[in-house]
Amino acid sequence: MIRERREAFRDACLIVIASEGKDTERIYFKALAKEYTNPRVHVHILERRENEQNNSSPEHVLKQLNDYKWQYELESDDELWLVIDRDRWTDAMLSHVAKECAQDDYLHMAMSNPCFELWLLLHLVDATLLTPEEQQQWMENRRKSKNADPYLKVLLRQEMGSYHEADYDALMLIKHVEVAIKRAKALDKNPADRWSQTMGTRVYLLAESVVNRN
Repeated sequence: MIRERREAFRDACLIVIASEGKDTERIYFKALAKEYTNPRVHVHILERRENEQNNSSPEHVLKQLNDYKWQYELESDDELWLVIDRDRWTDAMLSHVAKECAQDDYLHMAMSNPCFELWLLLHLVDATLLTPEEQQQWMENRRKSKNADPYLKVLLRQEMGSYHEADYDALMLIKHVEVAIKRAKALDKNPADRWSQTMGTRVYLLAESVVNRN
């Protein structure tokens, strides 16, 4: 089907997204692509197979994109995006994935440190204005108790009024996406690093690709 579509839209680029989370990122990027409809850009979000629902490691997300790349013929301007979190993964695992992305012109890594909820919060909150103590709370992203949500999810629910990772109003956020891009850029103090070593998110690069492609 992708081949047939590319035959019909020769001048359209393809942005393929595979993510660590199975719902949150999918909801957001489907809404973003719909809001910024562009006949020259097609956004395709990979779904996990039924037997792989709980496999969210960066290596598995990368495998999804590599499988797609070998299955379909890509054009030179197509992009494959890996959307992952920094939180619990080891440096060795992340370095392996980052190295493979750096060596492949199609692959791009959009990592959030500590997690994707940071990107969502930047639509509503300017994190550069936080005190050092507040920034530390954001980075640690702790739970108040074993069964409680992590700190950034709680904050997001407070800011939005209602939030669940599998059901939330993405359009409420997307109307502020260009502000979120600016705020994420301001946090990205060392863009040459393979990922943000301090609090930050490179999802803004993917958002720019979806929003601004001519």
